[in-house]
Amino acid sequence: MAVTTAWADGARIAVAAEATHAEAPISMVAARAPQILIFDAGGTLLESHTNPVAANPGGAGPELARWLTKQRVRTLIAGNFGAKLSRALEEGNIRAVTASGPAARAVKEISR
Repeated sequence: MAVTTAWADGARIAVAAEATHAEAPISMVAARAPQILIFDAGGTLLESHTNPVAANPGGAGPELARWLTKQRVRTLIAGNFGAKLSRALEEGNIRAVTASGPAARAVKEISR
């Protein structure tokens, strides 16, 4: 199986989403979104995960940033970012992008 450049260099894009499919609406709450979708830089949906930190009683933002780093994500798209998550993303060199609408469309727009 060939490895794409986007995969090889870790250029993966995560979207905080309301559902598990590529056209799912972007969640307005990044760290508490029900789903995290992971796309390659070309806009192909690679993975869909139930947000592993959504139910955490506290510290969901920094935990999500750590999890995204392990997933080799370089950009997170969401409707809104809390201060703790924003700080943790910056520390992890993950770009935060605010968007709304379908997940796949937002990924394609920032990948141009």
